[in-house]
Amino acid sequence: MKTVRLAAIAVVVASATGCSTQGQDLKPVAASELTTPVFRPWKTENPTLKIANEKPLQFAPNATAADKLFAVLGMPSFTQIGPGGVRNAYLQQASPDQVKQAISATARPSAGYNNDGSMIAFNAIGGGVGAAGLALTVLGDNGFDPRTKMGFMFCFEKKSDTSTLEEAGVRCASKLNDVVNATLQPTVRVQKLDFAQVRDGFVKTPTGSKLGEIFIGTKGGYLVDGYAPVDRGGYPARLVAIPFYSEVGSGVGKMIGANLGEVNAADFAAALREHLPKDMAFYLPDGTNPAAAY
Repeated sequence: MKTVRLAAIAVVVASATGCSTQGQDLKPVAASELTTPVFRPWKTENPTLKIANEKPLQFAPNATAADKLFAVLGMPSFTQIGPGGVRNAYLQQASPDQVKQAISATARPSAGYNNDGSMIAFNAIGGGVGAAGLALTVLGDNGFDPRTKMGFMFCFEKKSDTSTLEEAGVRCASKLNDVVNATLQPTVRVQKLDFAQVRDGFVKTPTGSKLGEIFIGTKGGYLVDGYAPVDRGGYPARLVAIPFYSEVGSGVGKMIGANLGEVNAADFAAALREHLPKDMAFYLPDGTNPAAAY
């Protein structure tokens, strides 16, 4: 799992270089270290992000911010399928029917709605228990449910504003970088790995400034053409999903300074939300209570 691999690498690096921060002053890193990460999405022909957004999605009235973003990624809510019921490979391998089934309790293409926005035939394609049974049978449980293990930062770039998908990816990564830089004040550490950047810095929380740690995936994630959801305008869009989550240090990693995070997902999300552009959204995993901004 990426989370375990990241922690293991960080521990090895910290041990080998003696870079434990225990008892040391944390100083701001140079601005030259805070440049936009290069985003390299998976080269997947038909990821769930593409399948789910072939038409503008209309969300159920009771959908939470996290439910909406799960649906944008083609994943079910926890109400429909519990934690462990989706595995990471699903995001690249699920069929159109599986995706429609998985999100049926949260969202439908806009054509499937009444004029007042209420759902038509809410269970027509097997919502609720039927969808859960199918998804669990097809997808299984390998211990890495992307709803609980991997968050994402989303951009809904207007197709008319970008000439290529690649340009949309660069724009989204740049805006993500700006959001993180504005939230971490200051940034005190940057770890650049082959598949990610891990940044540490001070975050404003309800109980004062605390050290937060954020993971920004540079290898992986998704970049597709589609449509923004109805509640965002339903316009032709280039959708970008970049791996993104916060971490709280514990155990050996915290003891030797490899994992410094002290800010929980809810407080981190609140701080990030203050700097989030209108065409972006995110969720940070936290068990069955992800912290999301939509």
